[in-house]
Amino acid sequence: MTEVTFVASIQGHQVERTREFAERLRKARPDIAVSVVEGDAAATLLGKYKLKFGPAVVVDGRLEYVGIPRWRYLQERLAQVAQGLVNPRTAAPAEKAAPAKAAAARPTAATPGTAASDPAK
Repeated sequence: MTEVTFVASIQGHQVERTREFAERLRKARPDIAVSVVEGDAAATLLGKYKLKFGPAVVVDGRLEYVGIPRWRYLQERLAQVAQGLVNPRTAAPAEKAAPAKAAAARPTAATPGTAASDPAK
């Protein structure tokens, strides 16, 4: 089951909107566990994600949004999570990024000083 946690701002910014979104999500998607974290617990949770103020949205233990997103964006991201898709806004995992770095390190024909670009060799 997908878990969505709305973390309220420790400054009181958009707290009501955070509560409204949580309630709206509970009604629209009863298959999702929705919670709202406020007060000292919010400060602790925000610190875990290296945020100072909030609000934020955490989906299955991963910080997905800083601030409260548009309803449509949240729905689209939850559909992606349900399908097991990686968030397109995050970096590729290290094991997938390593081959690209190795390929970029190889000299190409356009690199000055290489045999491929030096007509004398």
